[in-house]
Amino acid sequence: MNRSWLNYFNLSDHYERKARFLPAVLSVLPLLPVATTFGVPLLEWSKLLMAGVGLGAVVAVALSHVASAFGNRLQDKLWPDWPHDAPTNRWLHPDEKSVSVQQKERWYQAIKSLVQIDIQKAVDAGEPDELKATINDAVKALRSRIWKTSEAERAQLHNIDYGFARNLTGLRSVWTTFALSSLVGCWYAYIWDNGTILWAIVSTVVAVGALVLATLLPGYVRKKAHYYTESFFAAVVALSASKQQQLTKTDTQPGGGPLR
Repeated sequence: MNRSWLNYFNLSDHYERKARFLPAVLSVLPLLPVATTFGVPLLEWSKLLMAGVGLGAVVAVALSHVASAFGNRLQDKLWPDWPHDAPTNRWLHPDEKSVSVQQKERWYQAIKSLVQIDIQKAVDAGEPDELKATINDAVKALRSRIWKTSEAERAQLHNIDYGFARNLTGLRSVWTTFALSSLVGCWYAYIWDNGTILWAIVSTVVAVGALVLATLLPGYVRKKAHYYTESFFAAVVALSASKQQQLTKTDTQPGGGPLR
């Protein structure tokens, strides 16, 4: 890949490539059967986009932003009160029944030690709006605190997986339309323009697969969000424990304890 172009447009980042750019490219591929039938070099154009060369890099950036926009729109539909009803926020709420009280208390302690935000204090205050704001501030602070740490490597991978699933699903109106258009075009070419039956069959398989995926993917996005949330809080607890160990080690070293 041409790293100078990709660095300039911020596509050298792994998240940008897999979670944004790749879903956009995959959304165009259902047109491949009809493009091949009518002699359009769609595959070659796709290779230029993947290479990130010249004008292809500009188009790649545009596609990645389109994918992100569609993904954000889907996200707002799945979680209408975003970010407050997103799993990372919701699991910290005292009313959330899928997480035990003991687990929440453990998270509250870890969060307070890492970012000095006391969620338990907001819970005890009994003000819903303040509680939602406190939880959201804590989650945002935690992302900044843990993101480049070794403890968060698994969370980073799950974040990329979630971004890919969200953006690909958000683009389903695009790739299902392309798949159906390809189906119509290939069968038209076969019946009226001496096209080959092979691409007509391939386009049919692609269209059926696209419609099935369009139905299944929203649930898959929710599952990926849960996986990310699990690894996110695992990283929070691990980093808090690591910090505590370092403090304990410092206190036990000569000259590391209180003055006597």
